[in-house]
Amino acid sequence: MNILEVKNLTKTYGKGDSLVKAVDNVSFSVKEGEFVAIIGASGSGKSTLLHMIGGVDRPDKKQGSIEIAGEDICKLNDNKLAIFRRQRIGIIYQFYNLIPVLSVTENISLPTDLDKKEVDEKYLAELIDALGLKGRETHLPNQLSGGQQQRVAIGRALFGRPSLILADEPTGNLDSKSSAEIVKLLKLANKKYKQTIILVTHDLEIAKQADRVITFADGKIVSDKGAK
Repeated sequence: MNILEVKNLTKTYGKGDSLVKAVDNVSFSVKEGEFVAIIGASGSGKSTLLHMIGGVDRPDKKQGSIEIAGEDICKLNDNKLAIFRRQRIGIIYQFYNLIPVLSVTENISLPTDLDKKEVDEKYLAELIDALGLKGRETHLPNQLSGGQQQRVAIGRALFGRPSLILADEPTGNLDSKSSAEIVKLLKLANKKYKQTIILVTHDLEIAKQADRVITFADGKIVSDKGAK
């Protein structure tokens, strides 16, 4: 079953001679439970593509569709899109985007709290243990290392059991040891929690950890193959 269907997606910036096609008529699908890496040079359009899939950015009007679990998010208004994104999409950024006045557990459970839903304390404790954050539940972000902050961001993305997890250069701000730990956690999320993951990276060695690698260049997919 396909959890994601991207069809004829286009995103342009500028006009006339300065027109840039960041994403140029792109189509692809992702099956439920897949771990997909999108790789490409800086400026290739891969992050723009990810931001549109995550509902953070919009494609050009009437230029394609993005279906997640059967819902075309391009047709949602801003309010409905914000709710859908919070409930169905987990996004992991390079710079963590944690709330500085909230603790580890509060940051992880934030999307659930915003929806005024009951926090699954058992699952929260399991996640904190799996993320290697046991004993740091009450710590604030400024009391954590970069790698630990990124683990909190992964926990927040996982906690609502979203349809799709999107990771935008999640290791770009980390040293090699922390980067390896983050990739290991993403693989754990994929295998243990059956999460569908799309990872954007410029690092081929990191991309090889995925089940499938899509190479992006000049706003287009130039190859799409299994990583191994």
